[in-house]
Amino acid sequence: ISQWISTDQRKPYSANLNLTYAVNGRGGWGYFPALGVTFRPASAMEVSLAPTLRRTSAVAQYVAAIPDETADRTFGARYIFSDLDQTTLSMDTRVSWTFTPRVSFQLFLQPFLSSGDYSGFKELHQPRKWDWDVYGEERGTLAETDLEITIDPDGDGTAAPFTLQHPDFNMRSLRGNAVLRWEYRPGSTLYLVWQQRRFNRITDGQFRFEEDYDALFRIPPENVFALKVSYWVGR
Repeated sequence: ISQWISTDQRKPYSANLNLTYAVNGRGGWGYFPALGVTFRPASAMEVSLAPTLRRTSAVAQYVAAIPDETADRTFGARYIFSDLDQTTLSMDTRVSWTFTPRVSFQLFLQPFLSSGDYSGFKELHQPRKWDWDVYGEERGTLAETDLEITIDPDGDGTAAPFTLQHPDFNMRSLRGNAVLRWEYRPGSTLYLVWQQRRFNRITDGQFRFEEDYDALFRIPPENVFALKVSYWVGR
């Protein structure tokens, strides 16, 4: 299900809203609201903001394949899946400003926050069927810490226990770039470019906007500056 509405794009201030909801027959679902706002405070300047939220729930997210000779039904490997509850929030920001016919400036920023909470770890019961054995309920035992998951697939049976790194995550990212363009003579252009990147990932899984947003700007940035000059040689 999707619905899109928009105001008059020809006016100095405009907005659009897109609402999407999806569900599948296995119990997974997702909704994706996206808003776009554009400002034109002057004929030579445009600012756009586009916040987007994604909320999804999957019931069979692949986690790992563990070799095990005792897993006869799945040809010597245990295929581990889980439920996954994921939240992602981002906002694309763009600024375009033309100072003169020969000098212009463009800016792009994208803060990005995403969390994934894995739960209900389970094993594929047999190939080509939607059939699962949930650890700790229908098969074996499961013990979790913040960093690891230890699974004994058959309790007191002959299969060896195994340990997985916990797949829960919180990703925080900021990408930005700015370009100042100067056509200093017809056909010859100078570009001054700045790029910044911030990124880190932790094992948490809980979406906490204020905490993640504050942490994003405490990440040490990677900055790149570049200068490009082109010169047109006429005949």
